[in-house]
Amino acid sequence: MTRGRQDITAGYGTAKPCSTTANSAAYRPPELFTPDTDPQGQIIGPSLARVMELSAARVSRVMAEFDPTYIVLLVSGGRDSAATVALALEIGLKVDLILHCRTGTGIRQTTEFVTDYYGALGPDFYMADAGDAYERYVLRKGFFGIGRDAHNFSYRILKAQPMRTALSRTLRKGRRGVRIMMLNGARALESDNRRLNLSETRKDPASPGNMYVNLIHDWSDADRDNFLRLRGVPINPVAVQLCRSGECMCGTMQSLQTRNEAAAIYPEWGGWINDLERRAIALHGWGWGVPMPKPADPNQLLLFTPLCMGCARDAAARGEAIAA
Repeated sequence: MTRGRQDITAGYGTAKPCSTTANSAAYRPPELFTPDTDPQGQIIGPSLARVMELSAARVSRVMAEFDPTYIVLLVSGGRDSAATVALALEIGLKVDLILHCRTGTGIRQTTEFVTDYYGALGPDFYMADAGDAYERYVLRKGFFGIGRDAHNFSYRILKAQPMRTALSRTLRKGRRGVRIMMLNGARALESDNRRLNLSETRKDPASPGNMYVNLIHDWSDADRDNFLRLRGVPINPVAVQLCRSGECMCGTMQSLQTRNEAAAIYPEWGGWINDLERRAIALHGWGWGVPMPKPADPNQLLLFTPLCMGCARDAAARGEAIAA
């Protein structure tokens, strides 16, 4: 476990507005509650007050039913997890660990921001690091492809396995009966699929002692952004520029436009992914963000991907759904 450096870049900065789906000009998510918030974000209006009450009630109910041994905050470097962490600490939860999954596909500045800011908040901080698993897999078998199946396969390798290993190493430590409640930033309004199908809570099917809880399940984009402004929560500059955390850029759900935009703003990442793609094409014949000739083995798919909130937006833009 580590503590981060103190040099933090705060605030929203100047960037394009972020919305729930990639085709934001044609889509505006419905509000569950009337958003009578001050447009300048200076007061808490009825909508934000209501969803904050729902969040507090949800976590209280789960704690009473699940009786967690430990409470973990999952942070990606995006706005949703930023709001989740801030709210959890504000309502006084005894947080045992802040956990970040580094997939090895993303932008270095996100890793640095997460380590700097969340590593200094107070609770222990740990990085579930997939290391070079992505690069090794791509060079051995080719890129994952695109779409739901490819995404779920990528999730298993780059997030689910490293996270379970991290929880076992830091909290479970070989003991039986350890129950871990993990608060994440999944929201029902993030996509039509999630609005209709996303459960507020769900146990990890491969590790039932791990319970995922969507702390801000009912929040709209406006609720989240108003809360972050009111609390002065520092926002990852990558999330400001790209409207996503930039942590997972595996190519299964991101568009070529997203890749080009990220590469232009962060040329170090762009150079790395270009070089990896060149080598992978020479070995296997296809590149990043395109269908693979042989689909992923359905027996290896993980249909439960709570840590990929941004991918729901990308899936909606592609006209398909990923598992909630």
